[in-house]
Amino acid sequence: MFVGIWLGAHDPLDAHAATRPYEGGESPAPRLVESRGSPGSLTAVSPSRRRSWLERALAGLVLAGLVLAAWRFAQQGYLPQPFYYRVSESLMDLYTPALWANHADAYSRWHSLYPPLSFVFLHLTSLNRCYGVNDLAGRNCDWLARLALFAIFLGNLALVYRNYRLSDPATAVPRTIAMGLGLPMLYALERGNLLIPCFTCFVLGYGDLIRRRWIRCLALAAAMNFKPYLVFVVVPLVIKRRWAQVAACGLMGGAIYVATALWYGSGWPLQIIANETSYAGAPSKSWFSDLYFATSYWPLIHVLRAFPPGLRLGSAPVEAVWSAVLTGALRATQLAALACLVLALFRPAGARVRRLAALSVAVSITAFTTGSAGYAQIFLFFLVFYEPWCGPTRIGVLIAAYLLCIPIDYVILPVVHQGAFSWLGGRQVTAAAGVSIGQLARPALLLIIQMGLVVLNLEDVLRPAEGMRRRHDDGLTCSAPAAGLSGG
Repeated sequence: MFVGIWLGAHDPLDAHAATRPYEGGESPAPRLVESRGSPGSLTAVSPSRRRSWLERALAGLVLAGLVLAAWRFAQQGYLPQPFYYRVSESLMDLYTPALWANHADAYSRWHSLYPPLSFVFLHLTSLNRCYGVNDLAGRNCDWLARLALFAIFLGNLALVYRNYRLSDPATAVPRTIAMGLGLPMLYALERGNLLIPCFTCFVLGYGDLIRRRWIRCLALAAAMNFKPYLVFVVVPLVIKRRWAQVAACGLMGGAIYVATALWYGSGWPLQIIANETSYAGAPSKSWFSDLYFATSYWPLIHVLRAFPPGLRLGSAPVEAVWSAVLTGALRATQLAALACLVLALFRPAGARVRRLAALSVAVSITAFTTGSAGYAQIFLFFLVFYEPWCGPTRIGVLIAAYLLCIPIDYVILPVVHQGAFSWLGGRQVTAAAGVSIGQLARPALLLIIQMGLVVLNLEDVLRPAEGMRRRHDDGLTCSAPAAGLSGG
């Protein structure tokens, strides 16, 4: 059940929209004058209207998938694949760390990889009295943690809409639907993952709403303290030689880390490094968990090489060929992306901060080899959905992002049938899951996005100097007063 949000009228910042550089080639103003001078042309369908209908259709697919998932939930009592198959563990990414937030020894006993900011946040947004027994008891008792998470989720919808409306009012609604009601965000919500408050910080740092650069740097510093792999979002600032902003992000991030570690009493770098080393060295607990919502083909490659019991996707020679092909494709896209970033480092003038950030995030999430990290895609999609609907490369990237947001899947090889109590459904169910079309298609779509971003970034860094002088916002479609990190 989703709650509607009234967002009010268009705010004064949108008055700058007419002065923003147009990335689709011709400026919108001349087309408006020409349309007034030739009434006969009004009978034709304009490209912008055609684009609008196409994006609405793609957003409609996201909503249709959501409706189908809701219908199957009503019928079966649990959310269908691609939502998490352990149906008794809904919101446990929230309540398990909340247990340790209200006690101690998360790093010595639970061997946590979370930075201490996560525990400080949960300590402030949960009820300590609910965690006297265990995390399951906390889930049944602690209404405050659920309320805080859902309120932040709704706030994120509003933030995303306002950002996209400042960029392009015509596509703000469909892109907000894909971002806010698409698979990665809803998956994170069902799990209760702290990626949701982290995403708030990310939007404030890389969106268009905050004018002051130091606030944007503070937001990015907080995001990196929630999810350390987001340190890659500083790469564009390094490439653009924005050393003051790099230093601000680093110093603020360090200050947040030290302050929260002192507050919690542990969580120092050596403890987290030791836990990370132990986690990385341990064998994967379940090949199926790694494959379930993967952002790359590495888990599938491990399956093809290991031949786990109960799963053979083909004969041994066929699986060996597919393993080699997929490994080659992943290596090639990674090398292309890294080469693009290195080239941008030597030719930074034409590079665009937000587009470089999108490529950096894409490289980061497609490098994951274990774990179901599909919800991390929301950082990538937020940046991708700033791209204008023009040119085959941009359109291909946007279509891939929309398809990845569809919250439904189709199982082609059942693997798991388990009887369990569905916490969301409130009854005993027999949950089924398996190898699905989405598990095979999603990494391919992410590779399409990554290669598309490589092409777009190469166009930026190799374009003529005249093109660089025409654009003063690094490709971030926001007005100069609100540019923050995007300022030239």
